[in-house]
Amino acid sequence: MAEPDDSAAVAVVGMAVRVPGAERDLDLFWHHVIHGIDAVTFFTREQLLGWGVPKDMVERPEFVPARAVLRDADCFDHRLFSYSPSDSALMDPQQRILLECAWAALEHAGQPPVAADGNRIGVYVGTGLNVYLLDNVWPDERAVEAAGGLGLIIGSDKDFAGTRIAYKLNLQGPALTLQTACSTSLVAVHQATQALLTYDADVALAGGATVAPPTRRGHLHEPGGIFSADGRCRAFDAAADGTVPGDGAGVVVLKRLDDALRDGDTVHAVIRGSAVNNDGARKAGFTAPGPTGQADVISAALSVADVDPDTVGLVETHGTGTALGDPIEVAALRQVFDSDRPDQAPCALGATKSVVGHLDTAAGVIGLIKTVLALKHRVIPPIAHLATPNPAVRLDGSVFELPTAARPWQPIDGVRRAGVSAFGIGGTNAHVVLEEAPPARPRPRRHVTELVLVSAKTAVVAQASLDRVAGCVAGTAPGELADLAYTLRTGRAELPWRAAFLTGAHGSPPTLRQVDAKARARGVALHLTGAGELTGNRPNYDADPVYRRVVDEGVALLRGRDLDETVRECCTRLLACVGLARSLRSRGVAPRAVAGAGIGAVACAVVAGIMSVADAVELVCGADGAGIHLGPAELPVHVPGGAPPTGHGALAYWRAQAAGPAGPATPPDLDQVLWIEVGTSVTAHLGPEQPALPTDRHARLLATVGALWQLGVAGAWDPGHDTGRRRLPAPTYPFAATRHYLDAPATRLDTGRHH
Repeated sequence: MAEPDDSAAVAVVGMAVRVPGAERDLDLFWHHVIHGIDAVTFFTREQLLGWGVPKDMVERPEFVPARAVLRDADCFDHRLFSYSPSDSALMDPQQRILLECAWAALEHAGQPPVAADGNRIGVYVGTGLNVYLLDNVWPDERAVEAAGGLGLIIGSDKDFAGTRIAYKLNLQGPALTLQTACSTSLVAVHQATQALLTYDADVALAGGATVAPPTRRGHLHEPGGIFSADGRCRAFDAAADGTVPGDGAGVVVLKRLDDALRDGDTVHAVIRGSAVNNDGARKAGFTAPGPTGQADVISAALSVADVDPDTVGLVETHGTGTALGDPIEVAALRQVFDSDRPDQAPCALGATKSVVGHLDTAAGVIGLIKTVLALKHRVIPPIAHLATPNPAVRLDGSVFELPTAARPWQPIDGVRRAGVSAFGIGGTNAHVVLEEAPPARPRPRRHVTELVLVSAKTAVVAQASLDRVAGCVAGTAPGELADLAYTLRTGRAELPWRAAFLTGAHGSPPTLRQVDAKARARGVALHLTGAGELTGNRPNYDADPVYRRVVDEGVALLRGRDLDETVRECCTRLLACVGLARSLRSRGVAPRAVAGAGIGAVACAVVAGIMSVADAVELVCGADGAGIHLGPAELPVHVPGGAPPTGHGALAYWRAQAAGPAGPATPPDLDQVLWIEVGTSVTAHLGPEQPALPTDRHARLLATVGALWQLGVAGAWDPGHDTGRRRLPAPTYPFAATRHYLDAPATRLDTGRHH
């Protein structure tokens, strides 16, 4: 076949999981996968009775007290999403977890989780049955009455899973809730991919969640049924007799591959193609799997991807470990894959359910995330609990193998490819074809001081986030610090509790500060002292293209001139002052006014747009005025004697300032703006409780910007300043685990109390 078409490829640029045993931790999830660590929990009789599981159910011999459960599934960071405790307690926990996963996935992608207006970010998600409504909320008459009919519906109904995320994160692309039983989240991935390729969206979130309350922690085993007799899922094993229910959620962030590479995103894997179909009536019953439909959807996905099945090294199966499902799934795979496969590595099968249980609507996206991680690490994971292959699966003579231990993943024809399947009860089948990410395009590396910004909704969470970020920065290679800092500056929400610090040994340890409402309203003005210098300020020149352009322009104007040292020194101070002011402005510090005297006053004229850098240099060098153009001021300028003249005598005034000594001007109206000293190492005028904010060196300038951002000054950091950088995976938001839960009637101590 021809080389796949990159224009039809979709990149996986962000991921978030909530899986049993590895809540919110992709690395720990991967560790469990490659070591076959089972996340199923077994419960005692006392626990089950205490949760309200009926005694006659617990004592039945076919009852299996096991489930793969999520820790803190009853918790929610209500403050982050601006929900009241009472509304949080009524809301479906599946939708709460999905909302946190969407936030974390966007952060993992280096995208701000609260998007700017005008975005085309789509949402494609689904949830399981809201058992919490049935078992916990509905029996609480006082809570139901307080919520009202519409409030209860909005907090509980599946229909609002997608639109809730879109509303809370300001995502303005399509927002759809999908339902196809256990294939839901992989169907969501397919739909999101199609939306990207048809330009309905530029970025898309896809995933799903399934969470049941403690009253559903256990199941009844029926011979030949879907649930196992001993609480273990043994996919493709001779002892396989069913799966184990589990709780979990996952979300991926998708983007057209060309756009992701252009924007410097980290591409974790590439979706080459996908397909969805339904078995129709071509099977034994409504709940039975259909081999024809499964084979058709896999074949269709490979055709869309333009990928030869001989080049696929791993298929993540639906893998329920049932006596009926496993043999049918392999039979369907053999219809597509059995051929004269070259004498190369076999195609391994994978089954995530043997590790985390059957996560129902979330199962497909969790299988996808596991496969993306396998591609990233170039490792074929084992199938947990696989001792003796099931003879009914009939692998002899096929291209497939059942791995029992992790092994290096060897490429086939120079590339690693995988497939992911999900088959829903009712017959909706989905298959996605994945490929390893292309090599990251080289980006310029820089080894200079970087500004790191951290924020959160509360002080406690902000401190936890600061600790995680500081640890990550300390462990990051110097050449990647610029990209990491860029990601943390541009790919996070700006929340009220903030910390800012510089990489390297600069300044004091970072401290948290709550946004100052007065500072946010007051804005910034610049006091240009004219005391800056070019000599010894190489870090500014090397690290800051805005500063460098001003300096280069001025140096070119001075080249070849026979100037005395005093004039040359004045010119260098002028250029340094203007360069620093423009550097601040490029980072979002837009001044409301400028003030200065002497050379500082001339710098004010340049910053305010009264004259160009070239004209200012000519003025300092003693030009008689020929060719110097003076324009109107674009912002207030405060110089000795008040505002500068604008008519007759203006040029003479500026010539006199250029010839005079640098010195401070008295900044007016100190209560209205925050005055920043530019070109000096003395304390800035930010009030008695503010730190010194000098700007004469690169690190000091960044510290000033960080301090302004901490105060909440509008526009104190402009993401547009960061160009040519890569987005790297970085620590995501450490959500507050606050319990908001209505206990089931059997254990509720106070039916009117919201936790």
